[in-house]
Amino acid sequence: MNDVKKISSSCRIFGKKQNYHHGDLAFSLMQAALQRIAKEGVDKLSLRAVARDLGVSQTAPYRHFKDKQALLVALAKQGFEELTQTTLQATQYGQKDSLKTLMAIGMAYVNFARRHPEQYKLMFGPSISNRAEQLEMMEAGNQSFNVILNATEKAVEEGVLIDDDYQLLARSCWSKVHGMAMLCIDGFYKKRSEKDLQNLFMKMQWINLRGISKHPLSINPPEEWVALTEQYLKLASA
Repeated sequence: MNDVKKISSSCRIFGKKQNYHHGDLAFSLMQAALQRIAKEGVDKLSLRAVARDLGVSQTAPYRHFKDKQALLVALAKQGFEELTQTTLQATQYGQKDSLKTLMAIGMAYVNFARRHPEQYKLMFGPSISNRAEQLEMMEAGNQSFNVILNATEKAVEEGVLIDDDYQLLARSCWSKVHGMAMLCIDGFYKKRSEKDLQNLFMKMQWINLRGISKHPLSINPPEEWVALTEQYLKLASA
């Protein structure tokens, strides 16, 4: 990343001098920043405050991120990359069933956002200025959307979804899961049990898939798809 300089830093933690390699300190700074954001919000975040949290010198963060905005961009880019890996891994649950693949991607997407709420809000929120100019971050975002886009294109080609612009259909699928993710992050479903939540995610996506399916579908998703919810119930209880 252009905003991160590939050098090592030297600092003191709990009275002991600690040498950080580029990746170690940069990663620690990013994690500390997310914790700060969760407690105080983005507006109160500063590189100096993050440095204090880690017990490093006040100048150490600037050797890796030129300013606060660069740190936020790095966090968003990392989030998009992790989201891409998460949704790609979920495609294996589709077992060559295009509808099930789209469902699996959506379930993975929403649960990723729930596990990383502060980072997810950075990825799509207004905290990052001049987003179009952050080329590496934007490319990472495009790659994450391509997981849904490619699965939707395949479903159209196979005659599973209606004969329409697959990019439009993909955005319909994305809008559904993004909306669910934001509702969860904003606390609208906090009184629901984890099991109820996972079932809700599946049913809401199923309604969307029924609307764009080329062939009539049952009112409820197939019973055998319950395994898609069980994996996230296990994660929540771990």
